[in-house]
Amino acid sequence: MAFIAIVTSDLFLAAKVQTLLGHEGLASSRVGPDALVAIEPPPSALVLDLGLGAEARSRAVAWAGSSVPVVAFGAHVDRDALAWARSAGLHAVLTKGQLETRLGKAVLAALDPGTR
Repeated sequence: MAFIAIVTSDLFLAAKVQTLLGHEGLASSRVGPDALVAIEPPPSALVLDLGLGAEARSRAVAWAGSSVPVVAFGAHVDRDALAWARSAGLHAVLTKGQLETRLGKAVLAALDPGTR
């Protein structure tokens, strides 16, 4: 079964993302950016809050490497963070306004079919 790590420090957003992923039958939990290295086994995917800041999001993407797909989201007005995420080659980049309609499908598309 797939386990999705929600990388954010915002508890309200984490609860919203967890609910949206639950609608798709996906188990998830909030993980602080510094706690990623302690997750065993690694999650099936990361949902990354771009609002964490440049250093934290860079560490999370570096940790994920090519083995853990990353779906990122950020404020529509934070053009620099959204552009950074797109240029980093993440699986999907969404605005917060797109979470309800696109997050579940984006995460499902990012998963290896054997982990769904």
